[in-house]
Amino acid sequence: MSSISGIEKPTASAGVRGLTPDPIRVRVALGRWFMFSDYGAVAQRHMAIVWSCVVGYALVDVIWLQSSGLSFAPSNWTIILKCVACSAFAGIFIAVAYGRLAGDQSRPAILLRRVLLLTELLWRTSLPIGGLLLTGVTLTYLITAANLPLRDNVLAHVDRLLGFDWLGFLQATNSSPLVVNLLARAYNAVGLLSNLVLISLVLRRRGDRITEFMAVLSLSTVAVCIGMALVPAAGAFAYFHPAPQLFANFSALGEMWPFLRTFLMLRDGTLSIIDLSTPDGIVSFPSFHTMLGLITIYAARDTRWLLIPLLIVNATMILATMPVGGHHLADVLAGAALTIGAILLVRRQNTATPIQAQDVQSTGA
Repeated sequence: MSSISGIEKPTASAGVRGLTPDPIRVRVALGRWFMFSDYGAVAQRHMAIVWSCVVGYALVDVIWLQSSGLSFAPSNWTIILKCVACSAFAGIFIAVAYGRLAGDQSRPAILLRRVLLLTELLWRTSLPIGGLLLTGVTLTYLITAANLPLRDNVLAHVDRLLGFDWLGFLQATNSSPLVVNLLARAYNAVGLLSNLVLISLVLRRRGDRITEFMAVLSLSTVAVCIGMALVPAAGAFAYFHPAPQLFANFSALGEMWPFLRTFLMLRDGTLSIIDLSTPDGIVSFPSFHTMLGLITIYAARDTRWLLIPLLIVNATMILATMPVGGHHLADVLAGAALTIGAILLVRRQNTATPIQAQDVQSTGA
């Protein structure tokens, strides 16, 4: 049975037209919608991780906001309420539309049912990721506003121990306009590529892989928040203050390290409102770009036509995190190590029998 059908039953009263919700079926449908139970026990364990992170972040955010110097912009609640309303409407529409088409075996009806199934899976994917981003970004703002002592000197020392010269690397990459353009494009493509991988998983109806992606992402965000609290950093650009000629070609493409302004304003208290309509990524340690790039590659590991381009672009993007993102090499290495750790933790849950193609197909039956 599909997760978007079977939530209603005919009314028992004679003369009453229409359908009434069946509580048991509604509960089962909600389990499928939010816990991906139609993709097996492993997927449910993955989603338990995801929702635990979302709820945990939300609780910390609410408690911390009361004692912090930050306030939640009223417009944020408008955004949240609109998202909740749109999600509820989409869920109801998909369920009702699929129910109306369930008995129709005509080609248009079959095609529409398939489209509805894919739309539903995309909707189910966007809900937890949206919640994770909303609560996670808020927490990073709160951590930054705590104005903890910066540890960029420690990170720069680690780079030196590894033989890495950040200023020299910046100058070398800046010397070629072609390299500058490639690095900048790769760095800015990380969000697009992760969305592309998620859409490819939706089109293949790989709910098991989608939940795995979200679980690894969730654990990685936990590592990000812990990392930026233990090792607060403004980034290599703020630490080294390179001369303008060292990044002239980069700056010609646009403002360099714009997140730094938000980061410093949060620390000195001049920015006191969290506005989620225009959030900035303000994490330096560990490098979240590196983490997301590796998560995306891992999610596409069995899709060769997509994996090879991802490897090339994301490898370039990881290099770009230092000159374009202003990261220390230590940020990048920490991001990679923490992501591998998150993947290994999630893989420990993948002990159930893998979902076979026919099992995935049955989600639309």
